[in-house]
Amino acid sequence: GDKFWEMETEFLFSKLSEVVIDEAERQASLVFPDGIPKDLITVHIRWGDKFWEMDLAKVEEYVEAVSTILHRRRNGGDNSTANIYLATEDPIAVEHFSNATPPGWKIYTDRTVEELDKFRPKRGNRASHTSKNTKGRAGLVGLGSLLLAMEAQDFVLTTKSNWSRLMNQLRTNIINPRCGNCTSAIDLRPGNW
Repeated sequence: GDKFWEMETEFLFSKLSEVVIDEAERQASLVFPDGIPKDLITVHIRWGDKFWEMDLAKVEEYVEAVSTILHRRRNGGDNSTANIYLATEDPIAVEHFSNATPPGWKIYTDRTVEELDKFRPKRGNRASHTSKNTKGRAGLVGLGSLLLAMEAQDFVLTTKSNWSRLMNQLRTNIINPRCGNCTSAIDLRPGNW
């Protein structure tokens, strides 16, 4: 159940390996060469083969959710600028999201797209295929990406995806207790666990 997930997540992330921290720092220097923006919003898009398990959220839903966050942050003010970390390993999701956003929104793309693309199968998302072809490096890159995603204060998630669910568990059980509930999330496809 949820309580087990909460305890397991907190245990797994209570002490991180230096290898994982080094990977996150490496990615941060590439993704955010001028430093991580203070007003970062993480958008996690899990498409690939996920359509077998859930009704995929359309790119317009993600854009609308970011607009909602910006509207709330700015008390109904200007939504023409945003700093978004797009957490996805799917190059198609990057293309669709980038094409659907206003020109003033700065999108910082997950390194997994570029670094793992040549190892992905031509069809589907088969993580096991990518992991095998990278001799496990895909897992390390994914964990580094996850740590970057957690730098945001606001999140757009689909918790029917385990990766979004993990982000949400980290947000609610590790980050929020330490910052006085400073984060928020919009869940486009809530998971029932």
